[in-house]
Amino acid sequence: MICKFLKQGYENVKIYSFDTRSFTRYFRTKYSGKHYIIERSVYLESVLDILRKDNIDLFIPVHSSEMDIWLKNKHKAPKALAYWGSYESFSTLNDKSKLYNLSRELNINVPERYNNIEEAQINCVIKPVNQSSSKGVRYFFDQEKLNEAKSPFGSRKDIIIQEYIQGEGIGYSVFAKNGKIITGFGHKRLAEYPVSGGSSVYRENYENEEIRSITEKLLIATKWSGFAMFEFKLTTDNEIYLIEANPRIWGSINQGLQNGVNYFEDMLGKTPFPLVGNFGKANIKTYLSPLIYLSFLKYLQAFNFKPLLAFARNFFHNRTDVNIVSDFKGWFGTILRKLT
Repeated sequence: MICKFLKQGYENVKIYSFDTRSFTRYFRTKYSGKHYIIERSVYLESVLDILRKDNIDLFIPVHSSEMDIWLKNKHKAPKALAYWGSYESFSTLNDKSKLYNLSRELNINVPERYNNIEEAQINCVIKPVNQSSSKGVRYFFDQEKLNEAKSPFGSRKDIIIQEYIQGEGIGYSVFAKNGKIITGFGHKRLAEYPVSGGSSVYRENYENEEIRSITEKLLIATKWSGFAMFEFKLTTDNEIYLIEANPRIWGSINQGLQNGVNYFEDMLGKTPFPLVGNFGKANIKTYLSPLIYLSFLKYLQAFNFKPLLAFARNFFHNRTDVNIVSDFKGWFGTILRKLT
């Protein structure tokens, strides 16, 4: 998604990529001009060598595990990583326990937190403190299953146990500079996978001044610079709860890109022509293929037809994140990633 946007918006930009998986030598996006396969055991040294050898101006890590490594070593690539904030700011936003404490200090609504598994009540969710997306997340809506979990989770210090908030998933995405929002955009989740509360696979635009205001409070408090996406739940009573923060490039970035939002303008300048996907006031909805079809199957099995009906109603305004026709190798590579 990012490579395609940058190549279409900035024709003189050269894009290089790397991966530790050997299959990406053949199955990767066509918008990458040069691709490196590196060894996981020498990850940092290998990427630093690429940055120096190719004189890279801008390096965009895309995974939270990479962010942890690079912000600790930001001084080793000062030019390519200049747009990012400090490791301390990243840690405060990325660590769910630190974010919870900061949110309470700022009077931001957050789910109730339980000190340990023994205190947890139905309904609740258990999350790794420093994991992104839905990895390692467990939901408990049944007391018996929660009781069964008390033994394996009882002594763990790397988890956070919270009240489960019922509501719609919404998010606010930014590029920020020293705590100030340079570019911001809101979205609402229309489908997830897993459907119990996983990653976003179908979304639409969403405007809400309160989520922007909450995001600003957190950015100012941490003086964060760089990309970030803040996840919230909107209840039926119109209460907003902060769920977590992703201080990095996020999976649903295409929703903003397809609706005329340029998160890269501060670094690369304006595009020489109108943004690809900017269709005026049309609300372009984006989805992740092929995962969205597994999601729809699970919704149908639960007799929840709403996501599929929304997709059908907006068929001509739907845009896939990675297109099977125009970028087959990139699309197929996303499947292989799930299998390896």
